[in-house]
Amino acid sequence: MNPSGGLRWHWRAWRSQRQWQGTREHLAQWLESVQPASDQLLLLGPSAGWLLPSAFLTRFGQVHCWDIDPLAPFLFARRHGAALRAAGVSWTYQRGDAWANLDKLLAAHPQAAVLFDNLLGQLRFHGPGTGSEAAAHAASVERRITRLRRSLGGREWGSVHDLLSGPGRLAEPGQEMPMRRRKLRAGVPLAQDGWLSGLQPQGDWLDHLTAAVFAPGTTVYDIAWPFKPGYWHWLQAGWVAPASVSR
Repeated sequence: MNPSGGLRWHWRAWRSQRQWQGTREHLAQWLESVQPASDQLLLLGPSAGWLLPSAFLTRFGQVHCWDIDPLAPFLFARRHGAALRAAGVSWTYQRGDAWANLDKLLAAHPQAAVLFDNLLGQLRFHGPGTGSEAAAHAASVERRITRLRRSLGGREWGSVHDLLSGPGRLAEPGQEMPMRRRKLRAGVPLAQDGWLSGLQPQGDWLDHLTAAVFAPGTTVYDIAWPFKPGYWHWLQAGWVAPASVSR
């Protein structure tokens, strides 16, 4: 079972739909700004697509989904299947470890745009939880994420992922979820970024090892996600479109 998915995750996501609505709207706003040139999408780690708008998926003629969670294909079909069928989109959902098989998937779909849907920020949890083995796993994840841009060179791709997560005090009734559009700059530690203070962080926050997903100069969106009462995730979303495939 995927340690970042499973029945508990789906139950939380279903119950939190109202609480997560602001985050879902911000993600839809980001995806509206994306103009994919490809008619195919390789969607990696989407689970049931709880935060993903169907409208983005229906912009493709073919959608190929991969996730390790055995419950994800059924629940994804319940959430997005009707919209995809109505739009005439051909789609498949394969159960498997997209990260472990990434090179094979990219080779099998050479013309597809790629979207990592909250996959990269979960990789640190797919290994030992404590001790020297956990440290070695975290270092391995960071190294491979750093090499990711090279693997995707010449292809249009995007990701939404966790940067940091931890306790905060922003969740007031009716308070608007923070969102920011910016260009990445090198050498600015996440902990020193003033945007985080808007979530009123309390105590220690967890680093999800994704600071190097995008190259400096990439336009990204920072989005607050009220994961559960008193606990927030800082999401980062971005899209890379090389000149050779851009519209």
